[in-house]
Amino acid sequence: MKHFYLYILFFISSMTVQSMTRTINANEDLDEQIDSIAIWIGYSKNNDYELKRRILYLNKAYKSTLQIKNDSLKNKYLSKISLRFSKLKDSSSFRNVNKISVRLSKKLGDSVTLANNYWDLGAFLSSYKVNDSAYYYYYHSQKMFKEAGDNYSSGRMLLNMAIIQSENRDYTGSEVTTIRALELLEPLGKNKQLYSCYNNLGVVFNELHEYDKAMLYHNKALEYQSQNDEESIDRENTLNNIGVVYANIEQYEKAINNYTKALRTRGLKKLKPPLYAKLLDNLAYSKFKLNDTVGVVKLFEESLHIRDSINDVWGKSMNLLHMAEYYDTYNDTIKAFEAVKEAKDLAEKSKNYRDLLKCLILLYKLDAPNKDQYTTRYLALTETLQEEERAIRNKFARIQFETDHFIEENETLSEQNRDILIVGSIVLVLGMLIYIIRDQRLKNVRLKLEKEQQLANEEIYNLMLTQQNKIDEGKRNEKKRMSEELHDGVLGNLYGIKMNLAVLNAQNNADAVIKRETFIEGLSKVIDEIRNVSHELHSNAIDANVGYVQLIEDLLSEKSALHGYSFELLADDTIKWTEIKGDIKMNIYRIIQESVQNINKYAKANNLNVSINSDGDFIYLSIMDDGIGFNTNTNKDGIGIKNIRSRVERLNGVVEFISELKKGTTINIKIPF
Repeated sequence: MKHFYLYILFFISSMTVQSMTRTINANEDLDEQIDSIAIWIGYSKNNDYELKRRILYLNKAYKSTLQIKNDSLKNKYLSKISLRFSKLKDSSSFRNVNKISVRLSKKLGDSVTLANNYWDLGAFLSSYKVNDSAYYYYYHSQKMFKEAGDNYSSGRMLLNMAIIQSENRDYTGSEVTTIRALELLEPLGKNKQLYSCYNNLGVVFNELHEYDKAMLYHNKALEYQSQNDEESIDRENTLNNIGVVYANIEQYEKAINNYTKALRTRGLKKLKPPLYAKLLDNLAYSKFKLNDTVGVVKLFEESLHIRDSINDVWGKSMNLLHMAEYYDTYNDTIKAFEAVKEAKDLAEKSKNYRDLLKCLILLYKLDAPNKDQYTTRYLALTETLQEEERAIRNKFARIQFETDHFIEENETLSEQNRDILIVGSIVLVLGMLIYIIRDQRLKNVRLKLEKEQQLANEEIYNLMLTQQNKIDEGKRNEKKRMSEELHDGVLGNLYGIKMNLAVLNAQNNADAVIKRETFIEGLSKVIDEIRNVSHELHSNAIDANVGYVQLIEDLLSEKSALHGYSFELLADDTIKWTEIKGDIKMNIYRIIQESVQNINKYAKANNLNVSINSDGDFIYLSIMDDGIGFNTNTNKDGIGIKNIRSRVERLNGVVEFISELKKGTTINIKIPF
């Protein structure tokens, strides 16, 4: 049994080495493709480019990634690209790429990438306030990171879950989840995330009216913020939160100090307009509570203008509520009523029930004739909110329970199926081994047949060449015979006639002299013409390289006559075909034959040009037609093109196909001697 496994290991290793050897060129092409993808993703992160251009680069990266055959590598880049689409606010592209990556992660069993997919999806849904679904994906992501032993990512997911719970008024649940996050993050010393944890605890205890704890945790958050080297507005955010706690316990001067300190930060208005507007609003409200009315309205209006320009609906409703309270205090009932009505409309549209309750209380005071209506609405809304808060808390708990229960069921099923999987694996391995052995045998047979085919091709070529040489030899012998006949027979006779005429020319008859001179001149021209023909015939008779080129010309002539197009063959007469290996000549002949066959089938060409040249080290073959062409980017190689590639590779050469629709096709081949 031991020897059996050693045989399997040796066999698989040898197959792996062969596979690695065959894929070197493919890996080089893949490296170039990956470099391009990385460059395009990098361009999409460049803030100097306009948004449209960055999305264009990201789409290029996405399309190129889809062409990667290695699913693990493809999924790695899909995950990165989906995150970039989310950052660029291209929601439809994000959902599409994220969905593909989720499906691929599940197929590969890649739990880490799947956890990141769920993280991105949770963040996307959270940005659109779809909090229950966001919580669901954060929770699944957290479980996967925990199983992978990634405490940092697991802690971050818990923090995200805690913030969602806080935003949905599940303050107790948020407190518990935040403490779980702290237990994972504190040993790692992640100051940025620890700041967020303590800041969230400060917000939670402020809402629970436990102001001492809220102040404690906000100050703790400031400590971690001061240790964080990254540039952020975390300090200003926490100063605002501390100011809110002071305002809630009516220590408005301390609140104003914190708001003012945050507003002194240079460039805050440009860097974070929502926070800047919130600070202005809170500062104005605290000054109003201290009966300091100087510049208060101006602060309210500036804050409202900023929030309106960035469509901060929740901020606008709070802003208008503060202004309504201010106008009511100073007996400007009309402005107070207008402000609170607008705040109410905004709160209802955005489902901001916290501010809606405050609006109903103020309307009860300002609009006395309708106070019963506001009271009824207030009580109904309060009861509805309590039910929703209970439902949300139950939903968060149910998500955790159902997920954990599902995991437990999967573990149970895994234990029950373990034996089946082991047996199945053994059967699969044996099946694969049988398949590999059989496939290897088939490959050996195929290689043997290919070798026999190559030998047969060479033999066929030699027979063809021998036949052509015999024909050429017959032509040469005939030309030589004709040359000798002309030279020895005809020329000899003509010389005799010329001599006789010269003798006759001695007669004194003037008329005879003129005629004889005319005959002698004509005979001289005949002699010159025959001499030239003789030399030409003799020269052609000794051309030894005509056979192979004539073979190709006969092929082109036959095919062109059959399919009705013109051809031109340009062959370098310096090539000594008699010194070139028969395998090279046979494959060149077959390549031209295959190309002509493709042209006859598909090209609809009118003209064909074939040229064969050499520089002493390489033979250059070019086949060009003016047919309909094809798209080399989309068309897969047909059998003809594959055969040409195979023959060129067999000769250690290179081939290039150049073609465009309606512009013909050119095949360039370079073969070493």
